[in-house]
Amino acid sequence: MSRNLLIDLGSSEFLDNFRRNIDEFDSARLPQEPLSKENLRKLVELGIYLPAIPREYGGRESHREMCEIIEIMSERNLPMGMYTMIVTVLFLRNVAASGDDALKKEVFEDFLDNPVIGGLAFTEPSSGSNLARMQTTYHEDGDGYRITGTKHWQAFSEQADWWIVCAKHPERKEFAYFAHKRSDGGFVTTEVYDSLGLKNLGYGLNTLDLRVPRHYRLNKTRESLGDAAEILCASRFSKAAMASGFLRRLSTEALRHVSTRKIGDGTLHDIDYVRYKVSRIRQNYVVCNALYRHLMLDEDYYTDLENSMFASLATKVLSSELMLESAIDYQQLCGGEGYRMGAPDNIAAYALLDARVYTVFDGTNDLLCQHLANLFLRRFQQSGLRSPLEFIGRFGYLEDAFFLLTDINLSHLTDAPSQDRIVILGRILSRMYGISMLQKSSGAAAPSARLAVDEADYPKAIAVLKNEIVALVNEYELAGRLAGTGAEPEAMRAHTTMVTVNSKAGVH
Repeated sequence: MSRNLLIDLGSSEFLDNFRRNIDEFDSARLPQEPLSKENLRKLVELGIYLPAIPREYGGRESHREMCEIIEIMSERNLPMGMYTMIVTVLFLRNVAASGDDALKKEVFEDFLDNPVIGGLAFTEPSSGSNLARMQTTYHEDGDGYRITGTKHWQAFSEQADWWIVCAKHPERKEFAYFAHKRSDGGFVTTEVYDSLGLKNLGYGLNTLDLRVPRHYRLNKTRESLGDAAEILCASRFSKAAMASGFLRRLSTEALRHVSTRKIGDGTLHDIDYVRYKVSRIRQNYVVCNALYRHLMLDEDYYTDLENSMFASLATKVLSSELMLESAIDYQQLCGGEGYRMGAPDNIAAYALLDARVYTVFDGTNDLLCQHLANLFLRRFQQSGLRSPLEFIGRFGYLEDAFFLLTDINLSHLTDAPSQDRIVILGRILSRMYGISMLQKSSGAAAPSARLAVDEADYPKAIAVLKNEIVALVNEYELAGRLAGTGAEPEAMRAHTTMVTVNSKAGVH
């Protein structure tokens, strides 16, 4: 189908056409290696980049379609969902938002017509998650800029045709962002990493000695690393789309496997604990479906996402942890065949290896939980309220969870927690956010038939998250006791809280 015809299609037709033509990219078929140009061309011809390209440059310019393409790809092949997100949400989105007109024209014409890839070069060997310590620097050089340094863990290290590179000024605490076309030279991959999962993405170590024209500098003006934080908000939100597609597949395949695996005169599905594990995978999907609905309907990749920092952090933490938990359960259900690469009847081995990295990339979850908790504590202190539960009832992203949390004693969670407790608090907040999103989704029309969820699943999913909160509150107390500062067990009613499913009220 020609690009002009793809542009003229309605959204449903465009997405249906894309979905029907990507069977060869399924994780059970696609080689576990970087994508060939031939295969990438097929995706480009299906319009994989079009939703991320503005209409004035020949694209479809659709936040919702960007979400849908990532979700569809993630159901077929989780690494390809990440692949799509990096090129569209991290590279093309930022060129569209902050690029010079001449840069936009050059980039978008290339991506419309050619099988090219765009990546993001932020992380460095010496700085880890602390971008402020990066050693890559830039300075003015004639009519452009020279950028020198080292970057690593860049997806598409050897394959990317375009980059967005973050560098700092050697004398001022100032960070800047530059586009770079690989064919212009200076971006050299010196080592290819043998990563545990996501092998389609091709990670490595890169040395940079770049000269870029002045108009390749992106128009980003926040102080310090504020623009990097906004860029990563979009990436972290995208985990909801990836988790929704990935877990819908795992839920479907886990049920199929246990229903057909013969055990004596019956099947695995006849075993109570097996049905429980299958149900847990299903409920994890329902949670991530709700997170995804919020991303699709209430956020917008075509806007600045700085004010959505809390939601993006909670989304990344919760969705990635549910992905990993479900992948482990799926592998257990598949038994020995679940540990076999290329097993003929399951993708469990690939699913677990690919899902594992999500709790680490884009900031490890432990660090993000600390950030999430600090955002909450800062706003709680500014509110002047004394009760954390009362504040939750007034905090936009959590307020829908308020009435479902009243039987858990949360009063100690904001009493000057230590660093270890702050991390646990962040994990608690991510589950509260999940409950709030489930409450919003319950009773609301699904964005499409493919994303419809049985209403009976919502109270079950809420019960799962609420029990996790109870366990985390206990862990919060345990951390204090191990440090010699905790209260007695009776201080928290969470120890005796029993969460049950109620079809009318959700949980009680």
